[in-house]
Amino acid sequence: MIVSFELLGYCLLAGGVFLILFNLLWNRLENHLPVLTGFPNDLVETKTAGWFISCFTVEFIFLVFLPALVYGWFYTVIPFSGARGGIVTALFVFLIGITPYALLILFRLKIPVVYILYQLLGIFIKLVGSLIIIGYLYSL
Repeated sequence: MIVSFELLGYCLLAGGVFLILFNLLWNRLENHLPVLTGFPNDLVETKTAGWFISCFTVEFIFLVFLPALVYGWFYTVIPFSGARGGIVTALFVFLIGITPYALLILFRLKIPVVYILYQLLGIFIKLVGSLIIIGYLYSL
């Protein structure tokens, strides 16, 4: 199978822009909601530019780059396409990959449930948004 590098570039650009805008909004919302109550102050990292770039890089690799690359290789054999295909793929990845790990952490560490739910919701929205973008661009 041949990967269209031009289409892959558009997916990476659009997904990256989506992640940056959503992260700015989500981090601002976190400042106004009491999601970090219950954490000791020395465990909460201060949000600097380096912190934002580190988080963006990890999220870009796992939520945009790898899904776009895999979708680019296999979109001709995937039975669904477009935005609906992106939503289905995001739900599958979230339910099978992220949710069990987050629940396991809740049982092993004393982390407030509000914080875990806030983070899970953020990851879910980022995953759905980036996969909708990827699915839509590959359906054009």
